[in-house]
Amino acid sequence: MSARHLLRPRRALLSSSPSTTASSITSTAMSRILIIPTLALLIAGCGDHAHTDKDDHGAPAAAAGAHDDHAGHDHAGHDHGSEGVALTAAVRENLGITFVKSEYRVVQGLLRVPGRFESEPSARRAYQAPLAGRVDVLVKPYQRVTVGDPLYRVASAEWNWLQRELAEASVAAGLAGERYTAAQAHLQAVEQAATMWRERATNLERLAKEVGGKAAELAEASGRAADLMVQQTEARTRLAEVKSQAEGANGSPEGGLAAIRLRNLLTMAARVTGLEVATLTADSGGRPRWQTIEEPVVLALAAGVVEGDVATSGTWLEARATVLTITDPAGVRLRASALQSDLPKLRDGLAARIVGADPQDTLRMDATMVLAPIANALDRSLDLIARPVAGATMPAGIRPGVAAVLEVVISGSAEEELAIPLAATIRDGLTIIFFKRNRTHPDVVEKVEADLGASDGRWVVVNSGVKEGDELVVGGIYPLKLSQQEGGGAQAGHFEADGTFHTGKH
Repeated sequence: MSARHLLRPRRALLSSSPSTTASSITSTAMSRILIIPTLALLIAGCGDHAHTDKDDHGAPAAAAGAHDDHAGHDHAGHDHGSEGVALTAAVRENLGITFVKSEYRVVQGLLRVPGRFESEPSARRAYQAPLAGRVDVLVKPYQRVTVGDPLYRVASAEWNWLQRELAEASVAAGLAGERYTAAQAHLQAVEQAATMWRERATNLERLAKEVGGKAAELAEASGRAADLMVQQTEARTRLAEVKSQAEGANGSPEGGLAAIRLRNLLTMAARVTGLEVATLTADSGGRPRWQTIEEPVVLALAAGVVEGDVATSGTWLEARATVLTITDPAGVRLRASALQSDLPKLRDGLAARIVGADPQDTLRMDATMVLAPIANALDRSLDLIARPVAGATMPAGIRPGVAAVLEVVISGSAEEELAIPLAATIRDGLTIIFFKRNRTHPDVVEKVEADLGASDGRWVVVNSGVKEGDELVVGGIYPLKLSQQEGGGAQAGHFEADGTFHTGKH
């Protein structure tokens, strides 16, 4: 045992605050009295060795304690040796310490292509004015809407015209059957009358030959018969027209022109109002619903977010003018740009995955990939279109324009290996290290000499020292390495609770 170890109680006393109580001072004096004879015996037993090591003398040790800037600090947990480095919550926050988990993934034979999300054509829906008129917008830009929410109303004279047409079509469809029956009866009456006048003309012609004097009557009967023949032709034509309104080719009333016209008008009204035909024809105070609508209201057909460009309320718009556009943020696909030199390695249907552009990003989605049909000759690139597989959960932060990376397996099998982000490793002298979080003590990280394998430039296979799900330091790894250096150009040190760095260990 050296004199330095025996002087540690004295260093602690020297570093104590001036507010020490009288009892503490008395205890200190007694300790000094006990230490002096013990120290004398120890020095006598050590002989010359006690004089060769100046650090073992009481005075130098006391001076070191007096000049130590951190003598009064509590460094419990700072010096873990090979067990680890303590990183409290305050230290992690001040130094920007962040972690990323190790995981099994494909590293070898992997092509990584940068890209960005863009909206699917089906994810954007433009809502246009169904009729010319004054528009009153009922939603705000960037408002989230669901199916059936009212978007805007249109005050239009064309809607009143459509209501009048619907009214006429409804009446025509309801009377088509009766008109057909009346036309049939009219034709029968004309045919009977024509038959009677033809028979009379025949009889008068026979009497004129027998007795004479029937010329005037014969002329009248022949004229009436001819007129009825014309009326009979007109009645048959009328009957055919009425029949087409009342019945279809198969004799069904639903196939009649009157019913078809009514259905077409109802469909038009449904497109204008966004309501179902059954809803428009439902009873509303003794009248069909379409008769009670003064200004049609356009409803949202799909959920999404209203884009910023919205028509001003009160504006007169022509038919088919765009009022607003709604986008579904989740309806996106990834467009990545690969080099044309990689074309021999690519084909439709290769295993692919969409990952975040940042190593700490948790975005992981399996995707289906196809090659764009047209390449870009100017920058010699080719677009790769990737869509998340069916059933994949789209993270809330994904929006059109967000950057991501497409990982495509281009050779070998899609065999997964345990890997860590390359950003979690750092060179320390001639070795590469990383810092692994202790699973039992989350406030402690352990320095591990890296045993690495293949790398794709972003992830690297780790052969030992890591298990799946281990957390590794990514953010703040450089100052953490400085605190652990021994010798070399940089001086080793430690972190205080506030995140400040001090050289030396205690």
